[in-house]
Amino acid sequence: MKKIIIKQEQLPTEIMSTMGCRTQNGADINAVESFRKNISQVISNGTLYDDVTSAARKDSRGNICPVSIILPTLAMEAKSPAAFIDLLSKKIEEAKDQLIERFNWICSQPAAAAKFMYENGTMYGYKPEEGIRSALKHGTLAIGQIGLAEALQILLKCDHTDPKGLEFAKIIEDLFKTKCAAFKKAYKLNFGVYYTPAENLAYTSMKKFREKYGVIPKVSDHDYFTNSIHVPVWHKLTPFEKIDIESQLTGYSSAGCITYVELDASVKNNIDAMEELVNYAMDKDIPYFAVNVPIDTCQECGYQDDIAADICPKCGSDDIQRLRRVTGYITGNYTTAFNPGKQKEVEDRAKHNGIEA
Repeated sequence: MKKIIIKQEQLPTEIMSTMGCRTQNGADINAVESFRKNISQVISNGTLYDDVTSAARKDSRGNICPVSIILPTLAMEAKSPAAFIDLLSKKIEEAKDQLIERFNWICSQPAAAAKFMYENGTMYGYKPEEGIRSALKHGTLAIGQIGLAEALQILLKCDHTDPKGLEFAKIIEDLFKTKCAAFKKAYKLNFGVYYTPAENLAYTSMKKFREKYGVIPKVSDHDYFTNSIHVPVWHKLTPFEKIDIESQLTGYSSAGCITYVELDASVKNNIDAMEELVNYAMDKDIPYFAVNVPIDTCQECGYQDDIAADICPKCGSDDIQRLRRVTGYITGNYTTAFNPGKQKEVEDRAKHNGIEA
């Protein structure tokens, strides 16, 4: 039998591409046929069928639209874990219907509505004779969530830092994953589980919840709901403990997630500690990992470091810009760039100390 030699660059690859901390382009169901033909062609004669080298194509795709489910509200309506799962299943179905309606509306628009995208190949797969659906079908339709920790408190009187809460959290996330996988197959669209960053939703959903249900300890006694499946920011854990908990849930997401640890100072003088954290997160199979450190800059003299005091230690100015990762972005001064709920969340964050494993 003749030996087939295939160059590495010709091999089809699986790339789980991230567009940001919470947006991931998983395997594209509308590129699977090309992907399989590529494998067959490469095995038979070493040439590619077309330019789709993977069902998880990295470039020229995107998150078309997300819908987020507010879990604490469902927990209040359901009142028991079993009823919650039944209600959540219905809401995931409704979220799917909303996404399909939005997707079809977007696909009904002319290419001229976003002329640059299609003329310049920003959206992969555009065929003028087929309309913009030919490109958008490669994107992701994401079903997100917010407030897992608070929902668990309502249902179980604990969150997922407790083993009982973590086990039920896995049941919840498996439901999201199973249903999105079924939607993807049934509708030939890239449905995925999205761990919502909740830039505004964390605050606005809490306001509406509190108006209806009042202040409930460990549920609505803060000005925000916890982002997606995160451990609540006020829990005092080591970075390794936080990674251990969240790493057991991130694998259920196929449309984007992040796990971060919050340090109380820069690691510029302790690079070994930073490397240890990153390696630990990778060993736990964290898809997207971040380390948050304070980044303060004096607007008068340019001094930059962790400025704990109200004034610059170099020139005495009180004009300090304080950069923080708030939802995934390191933006301008968080005290002016975000709503009151997100500002309070940043202020409530416990530092994940204890670098020693």
